[in-house]
Amino acid sequence: MTLSHVRFVAALGLAVIAAWPALAQAESTPAAQDPAKLEFFEKKIRPLLVDNCYNCHSANTNARGGLRVDDHGGLLSGGNSGAAIIPGNAADSILIQAVKYDGFEMPPKKRLSDEQIADLVKWVEDGAAWPKSELSVPIDKPNAKYEQLKKEHWAWQPLQAAKAPEVKSADWPRDDVDRFVAAKLEANNLKPASDADKLTLLRRVTFDLTGLPPTPEEIDVFIADDSTDAYEKVVDRLLASPAFGERWGRHWLDVARYGESTGSSRNVPYPQAWRYRDYVIDSFNKDKPYDQFIREQIAGDLLPAESDEQREEQLIATGFLALGVKDVNQRFKVRFTMDNIDEQIDTVSRSVLALTASCARCHDHKFDPIPTRDYYALAGIFNSTDLCAGVRNKMGGSGLDYYDTAMLIRLGDSDDKNSGKKEEIEKLKKQVAEAKAKFEALRDSPEGAELNANGRPKRQAARQRWNRLQQDLAALTDPAVSGKVTLGVREAKTIGDTEIRIRGEAEKLGPVAPRGFLSVLEVPNTPTISAGQSGRLELAQWLTSPQNPLTSRVIVNRAWHHLFGHGLVSSVDNFGVTGDSPTHPELLDHLAQRFVNDGWSVKNLVRTLVLTRSYQLSAEAFEPNVTTDPANKLVWRHTPRRLAAEEIRDATLVATGKLQPGRPENTPVNALKVIEIRNNGQEAKQIATAARSEVHRSIYLPLLRDLTPTSLGVFDFAEQGMVSGSRETTTVATQALYLLNDPFVRRQALELATDLLSRADLDDAARLRLAYRRALGRTATESELERAVAYLAEFEAAAGQALPEESEPVVIEVAKQETAPAENTAGTTQTPVIDPDQVITPDVPLDEEVIQAPDAKSAAWASFCQALLGSAEFRYLK
Repeated sequence: MTLSHVRFVAALGLAVIAAWPALAQAESTPAAQDPAKLEFFEKKIRPLLVDNCYNCHSANTNARGGLRVDDHGGLLSGGNSGAAIIPGNAADSILIQAVKYDGFEMPPKKRLSDEQIADLVKWVEDGAAWPKSELSVPIDKPNAKYEQLKKEHWAWQPLQAAKAPEVKSADWPRDDVDRFVAAKLEANNLKPASDADKLTLLRRVTFDLTGLPPTPEEIDVFIADDSTDAYEKVVDRLLASPAFGERWGRHWLDVARYGESTGSSRNVPYPQAWRYRDYVIDSFNKDKPYDQFIREQIAGDLLPAESDEQREEQLIATGFLALGVKDVNQRFKVRFTMDNIDEQIDTVSRSVLALTASCARCHDHKFDPIPTRDYYALAGIFNSTDLCAGVRNKMGGSGLDYYDTAMLIRLGDSDDKNSGKKEEIEKLKKQVAEAKAKFEALRDSPEGAELNANGRPKRQAARQRWNRLQQDLAALTDPAVSGKVTLGVREAKTIGDTEIRIRGEAEKLGPVAPRGFLSVLEVPNTPTISAGQSGRLELAQWLTSPQNPLTSRVIVNRAWHHLFGHGLVSSVDNFGVTGDSPTHPELLDHLAQRFVNDGWSVKNLVRTLVLTRSYQLSAEAFEPNVTTDPANKLVWRHTPRRLAAEEIRDATLVATGKLQPGRPENTPVNALKVIEIRNNGQEAKQIATAARSEVHRSIYLPLLRDLTPTSLGVFDFAEQGMVSGSRETTTVATQALYLLNDPFVRRQALELATDLLSRADLDDAARLRLAYRRALGRTATESELERAVAYLAEFEAAAGQALPEESEPVVIEVAKQETAPAENTAGTTQTPVIDPDQVITPDVPLDEEVIQAPDAKSAAWASFCQALLGSAEFRYLK
């Protein structure tokens, strides 16, 4: 790239075009579609561009500077942030200046002829005519199928006031919820299971509400409490616990596709994403009304605030729209923008409404009545919004190329501490620009391969100098260094509707779609979007209207899913035609209406559900229920489940006494520079080390996309790139290998063993009883004690014989365990057998960290403790 080429691209980036909406619509103006002018374009202008510009500035090339001249939208939007042409104003169009060699020299190797330049000038002055793209289906054509679906599909109908039915077993229900369940059971001739025993119920509700096991002390108190409200008191205690927000906040973070980096082709960290994580946890602990919770995440910056603290909280809430996956390596800004808008539309529609609106990006939705027009009605709202994630797009960038400090949200009254260093900053900016230009000039030239005085290629040295100067400049200008910032959104400087993109291609502009909402729902008193605002505030109001039937249905269904093992609508993220129908439609509407009338309180909703008799049933399985309803969709028993990845890790730390309560300060990701993270790079290793040594709850582990901590990833952690209202539950070999060999598991087993052995007042039988209580929440049977004592003795003897006289430390040996619970015909989970004959010692540790016990006795106890922590009973809840 020549120096003139660099200057040309830089000028494109600096161009300020205030009238973008009008320019973007130039394609559809009468002048732009004049037949004579179109003929002139096809005969004179398109061939000129093909022969002289496509080689560097088209979709099939590098499109240097992000500029495309093979597309009308590309010329109008220009390069990094400016326009190449201004229809009707050739004199101020940078493209015309460049071909005249007026400060720039384009094409760089051969000047256009005077006739060619005159043709370009005439074309721009006459409005820059360009053939209009056509939609395959007219935008306003009625769709009879859509109209029928709107009337018939259950999800889009208003909430129905359903009265609890009368049931034969009138003494069984404890709430109207139970009456709906009982009516279904009676209609299908099914008998409900018996009530769960107190210990099973306590373990179930404690995990479900807090993600943690009950402590031995909590178990003793509950078992001894014979009062009629004993269980109710437990529920209220759990709802008031800070652990509630950590557990139920994690459910929302799954839906919000929370992650601390961009993911995609170049993985760049989000150092401030943790603020949104903490906002979510605090919101659930404070029982923030769900409608307010949604409004803050969509339009928190536009809501009134009674204090600076509330204002800051609402700004952080908008991180919901900012922390999605982004392809920062995308060369075209318009594609980067439209892809991010698509990601926002998909997240909002699926998380709040359980609708797949993003399917309408390229064409009308194939199944649900969501036309492309509606998709771009939403796109206009988000296109009128600045996405402040602190990153920008650049093809093939390195260093801090992807970091954009201007696209961060300042919090509080934090002023730039370096505002007094303006002279030094301006000097550095100039040096950065010069260093960048030098590198660009050397990158593709033979001179770049030449060695400098230090024996390095000149282009490499130039790149390193550019990176170093970037970092020096960032140190002076980064608001994250000089103040308090967050990811989020804000109103864009330019507000307006956007064009439908033909076949979803960002540059192919069709007719303009007025900003608005999805027409699939008829919501009374739908707010009108103000011409001077993006429409996010009105969108938030539309989403949370009590008359919007989907928002309340979706959240109560998710709550049911988390407490009963599957939703009343099993496809929790899809209420559309391709999703499942509700098993109890009247109950779903009853809960949704009750939720709204109760002030949108998530805690009250959860409390209502766990106090029902339906929730408190045992997991007993029996005929003919298994034959009639094997999936337990009618709730005739409680559905057993495996603990989530976080619950397994947190319960392990609780058992060993190492779980650190409270919240750590921010996150290890906060210390990373905003540069690409390579999977095997130093930054990745740094984060992995931090995750392994962390003893706070799992929700606080660093969550870089594509670098999920092993303790979470192996047990079906949420997909961080998309809305995940439910997680898969698999049983695979890697889970068993993790429980056998991972340093975290082995270390915690040794910690538990060491603690048990330190209790000099206890004999081995008492230590074993304590181990069972801490790991499994119950007392060991006499048979289990006998087998465990024999196992310990045999293990210790074998390990002692293998030791030299000097008694070296013993590598912990582990017992093979089942990877899933074995169920007998009554549905009860059997205790796994510890078989001394299956003890194995890996020849080579699977990780560089080796966990060692100080002697044979400690090794034996650590092996036994690891067997408990790896048992099916530890991992499963019934």
